[in-house]
Amino acid sequence: MKRFAFSLQRMLGFKTTMYERERNVLAHMRAERLALEQRRNAAEAQMYQMDADFRQKAATEGVSMDEVRQMSFHRDNADKLLQQFDIDLARMDVAIEKQLQVVIELDKEVQSLEKLRETQWEEYQMETAREERERILELVSARYAQDQREEAEEERRAAQG
Repeated sequence: MKRFAFSLQRMLGFKTTMYERERNVLAHMRAERLALEQRRNAAEAQMYQMDADFRQKAATEGVSMDEVRQMSFHRDNADKLLQQFDIDLARMDVAIEKQLQVVIELDKEVQSLEKLRETQWEEYQMETAREERERILELVSARYAQDQREEAEEERRAAQG
């Protein structure tokens, strides 16, 4: 009986390793995106707080023209920073989507290799069972032939004797 040797095991191992690595990359990218989004939200909250503080000061104490220009400058910078965050988030979304497609494709490949391995294993088991049935049939046939010879020998002896 031949020994089962699964030739796809290396390929399956390789693809599984690649799949896990790419999933880790995707998880890292998602974590980076979340951190970027949190930094954006913090910058936006800080901008709103500065704006509220400025409005409060303007309403209670009054503000000078220099303070208005300074607040306008901070506001413009904050707006540009938020725009840059939005651009970076959009880029991260595109990169994450591409990485997700890579992960999905590798998952499909791993699943197809696993199905192929299962199919080959089933074929191996069927072949093994067929060989076992043939071996049993040969043993039964040999035993039957031996029994027939013994019976013929006994009949020949009984007839002679």
